[in-house]
Amino acid sequence: MKKTRTAAYCRVSTTSDTQDGSFEVQCEYYERLIRNDPEMEFVGVYGDHGKSGRSMKGRAELNRLIKDCEDGKIDLVLCKSISRFARNMLECVQTIRHLAQLGVTVRFEKEGLDTQTMGGELMLGILATIAQEESNSISQNMNWSRRQHLEKGQPWSKPRYGYRSIGKEHRWVVVEHEAEVVRQAFYMAGMCHTYQEIADELTRMEAEDGDGRTWKKTSVVSMLCSEAYIGNYLSNKKVRIINEDGTSKWVNNDGLVDQILIEGHHEALVSKELHEVVGELVKRGTLGGKRRQFTIEERETMSRAMKLAAKEAEAWQRAS
Repeated sequence: MKKTRTAAYCRVSTTSDTQDGSFEVQCEYYERLIRNDPEMEFVGVYGDHGKSGRSMKGRAELNRLIKDCEDGKIDLVLCKSISRFARNMLECVQTIRHLAQLGVTVRFEKEGLDTQTMGGELMLGILATIAQEESNSISQNMNWSRRQHLEKGQPWSKPRYGYRSIGKEHRWVVVEHEAEVVRQAFYMAGMCHTYQEIADELTRMEAEDGDGRTWKKTSVVSMLCSEAYIGNYLSNKKVRIINEDGTSKWVNNDGLVDQILIEGHHEALVSKELHEVVGELVKRGTLGGKRRQFTIEERETMSRAMKLAAKEAEAWQRAS
């Protein structure tokens, strides 16, 4: 009797072994289950550890499983639950349909669903919807938790260049050689150098430090506009929106969600006065390098910026 060539797909979205149905437990369980079934031939266990279920992109093992199904190596796929397989309804249904067209059956243990059975696709659509709602609930819980930390002055997000985060309270401390690069950028901007001139100098400084980072105009502008360098933290500057087809993208937060400003969250690298006048130069387009003529008001701003930059540079030298 020909055995059913069987594989299993396992996934956990965190590296924590305390999560129910941890990665190793799932893998061992399904290998043992398949090998002990006389009607099944063990093909393998495909597992993505620490991968989010919201999108199938980036889940190498799931994509390898699908490829092996396309190559005719697998007849049956076992999975603990539909939420382990996918939480994006569109991708989930499309993938199951694709596997069905290849003659591959998928069984979900928790829901008792076999895609080969009559009415399986209708049930799959219902369960996929439920799974996506579970994912939305998890995201909401995570957002609530992040907000609680923010209200305590403890942002979770990655620190800006010039800082690193330490401890459970996510305190930002200064990385001194990066701080020198930041100060140089604001000094040169205050002295009305172009973005390209600033980027070239910062890249040279990085090469001397052995970092090897290359600076570009966009990253220079982002630095000069960041409130982080006067010691403040602003949450949710960008937000992720989910499209109707289940894909997502990051967009500027123009009132989509609430923001929290934490003033004095960490040590400032430049003065508020220099930061503000540099911000004016950026807003007016003074530093782009393509203009040769400026209004009287712009020239006054440039003169004020140069005086502040020179004064601040002297203060930095005295402090070093």
